Amino acid sequence: MFLGQVKSVRVSLSRGTASQALKWALMIIFTGSSLIDVTRGWTYHYSQEVMNWTQTRQWCQTNYTDMVAIQSQEENDYLVSILPNRTKSPYYWIGITRTHANETWTWVGHNSTWIGNESWAQSEPNNNHITEFCVEIYVNNGANRGRWNDEKCANKKYPVCYQAQCTNASCERGKCSETINKTSCICEPGFEGDRCQTAVACKEPIKPHHGGMRCSGRHGDHSFESTCSFLCEEGFMLSGPSVFSCNSSGQWDDKEPQCTAQCTNASCERGKCSETINKTSCICEPGFEGDRCQTAVACKEPIKPHHGGMRCSGRHGDHSFESTCSFLCEEGFMLSGGPSVFSCNSSGQWDDKEPQCTVVECSALSGPDDGYINCPGSNQTFNSTCRFRCSMGFLLLGSTEVSCGSDGRWKGPRPFCASYKHAVMALASCVACSAVCCLCFCCYRKRKKRTQLRSVLKLYTTDTLPPCHDVFTSFV
Repeated sequence: MFLGQVKSVRVSLSRGTASQALKWALMIIFTGSSLIDVTRGWTYHYSQEVMNWTQTRQWCQTNYTDMVAIQSQEENDYLVSILPNRTKSPYYWIGITRTHANETWTWVGHNSTWIGNESWAQSEPNNNHITEFCVEIYVNNGANRGRWNDEKCANKKYPVCYQAQCTNASCERGKCSETINKTSCICEPGFEGDRCQTAVACKEPIKPHHGGMRCSGRHGDHSFESTCSFLCEEGFMLSGPSVFSCNSSGQWDDKEPQCTAQCTNASCERGKCSETINKTSCICEPGFEGDRCQTAVACKEPIKPHHGGMRCSGRHGDHSFESTCSFLCEEGFMLSGGPSVFSCNSSGQWDDKEPQCTVVECSALSGPDDGYINCPGSNQTFNSTCRFRCSMGFLLLGSTEVSCGSDGRWKGPRPFCASYKHAVMALASCVACSAVCCLCFCCYRKRKKRTQLRSVLKLYTTDTLPPCHDVFTSFV
């Protein structure tokens, strides 16, 4: 790092205190070593051996970054404050130059052309020797302290170099820039952070009502260069872009879309679709309801009658529009107060009242003449039994009891009461009638056999008559 007896001094861009300045001086005097003080910004370095301008640049590029390049009056003043004072030439080379008299003065390294209003010393640059194309900076205590003077590049001055602190890793997505006391990153569009390490974020978009949204990107779902795509549910149409992107300013490049209602064949299952602003609605057919007329109107479930049964069915449900319920009763009971079948109408009501099952009643019975009847209870209902009796001297003819049937009629013939005299006469009449009928039947049979015998005898002549016993045998 040294050329012969040349010593270099490294000075931080951070401004030093008086004690720090004394520390630098003591270190230089007693140790002859370089001073290293690491800060965030670049560092200045100078040599104690004079060189021409070309040698100076070579030395700076070999050991540091390049010759010092001043970009503001603040940097100029700061550089002068940290360099040792010199009462006369040679002073210090700085990295601004040109190649001919009519060319613009340019800083080495980044081709900047900055020159302050008070940068040049009085009557400078004067190009006295025609080829004064390099520049020195005065560090004396006179009026020209910190000002510049053009000089021949072959003259020998003290080198002043800078060591850049920016590296390839200083800024992830940007350009590193160094100023007094700090380095900073000039970020690429779409990135931010002290090292340009963070992609600019866009506000999370709102998913459209009745729609869906999907966002993705290599830096994050809602960051620079990410995209969001949108779609709508069936029956809705996208109003706005289907895709938009997050730009470098942290804004989406288009407005958020909306899902506006749109009538289709599937919008209403059992109704007519109607469109208004941002909305569709269904005008339902009678008996249907719901946002898409998809549900049949329901009737309240009916109550099964006591001593009876109920069966309900329908294509939209057992207790919904157009369903029917049928009722029946157990044996000995009959429906009353309502129909045997009723239906659920479009208003969600059954079209008739619920029936009841009431017990069957038979009509009141009267007792037989010359007799009486005994029935339990005041009403004669299904399965109740009435018993008959006759008065003294009379005989009961017929069943002694009858029962109330499930059809409301009494089962069995009605008996009657007859006196004993009438009963004997009736019995005698029956015997006489039976005897007469028996005699009549016997005579009829005998007469019929004689008629059959005569008919057979006429069929045969005398010589062909069969033996008598054969003829008579056939009629026995």
